[in-house]
Order: sequence, then structure tokens, then C-alpha cells
Amino acid sequence: MAKPDIELRSHEHIIHKGSMSYVRNKMHIQGGSAYLTNQRFIRFQQNTKLQVLIGLFAFLLKEKPDFEIELSEIQSIQRGNQGINKNVIRLKTTDGTEYKLICKKFDSWMAAFQTAYEGFPSFKLFMVGQEQWAVQAG
Repeated sequence: MAKPDIELRSHEHIIHKGSMSYVRNKMHIQGGSAYLTNQRFIRFQQNTKLQVLIGLFAFLLKEKPDFEIELSEIQSIQRGNQGINKNVIRLKTTDGTEYKLICKKFDSWMAAFQTAYEGFPSFKLFMVGQEQWAVQAG
């Protein structure tokens, strides 16, 4: 896999990273990776076609983000499911966009989101239901 091209901003640091697939629809699940910083959530798609075309040299290329979301633009986070898999993050933004993301360890990602919001004084992450969290300006 090519290296993600992450350009960190001033005073930005990575809190958590790992494999994360994006469920575009029931028939299209796209592999990739994700990074959570103290300012934003960034998701990179895995370009398997590119890897096949250039083989071993794929690791030299830099990947661009599939999407990135500012922490201030996240409205809610909840545990979802994909079949029997419960390691699914359902993330909703303030503009109504919803993302369904499959990770390996849901609890680790939620702990990372809590850490990110603890260091983000303008907003708070709080539990609103069983395995459901909301972000509120604070």
C-alpha cells in the first residue's frame, strides 16, 4: 500500500491510526486506513488497482485522503454493524453526511475520539444512549 500523505497542521498530532474500510453501499466496501488527530479525522482509500499496475513500487507513492472531517464538524458517533460485525463506526457530520466505517477495534477508536475531544476545548463528546455519542459546542 502506498504511504498516506498526511500533512499535519501547526499544533496537530496523531492520536490514533489503523485500518478502516468505508462502506459506500451494501455491494461496495472500500479498504483503507484512517488517522485521528487532535483536530480532524482523515480517511485514506486503498488503491488496489494502482498496486496491481505498479506492483512493488506502490509503497513509494503518496496517497491523498478519501475524505477528512474536522472534529468541529462531527455531530454524532455510534456503534453500527455490518452483518455480524459490530466493529463499525457510524459517523454523522453537521451537514447531514453519514459515514459507515469498519474498523478492527471499535473501543480503541472511541477511546481515541474521547481523547481528541478532551483536548479540543470548544467541543465536548458525551454519551446520549447505548453506544451512541454526540458532539456539542462547549
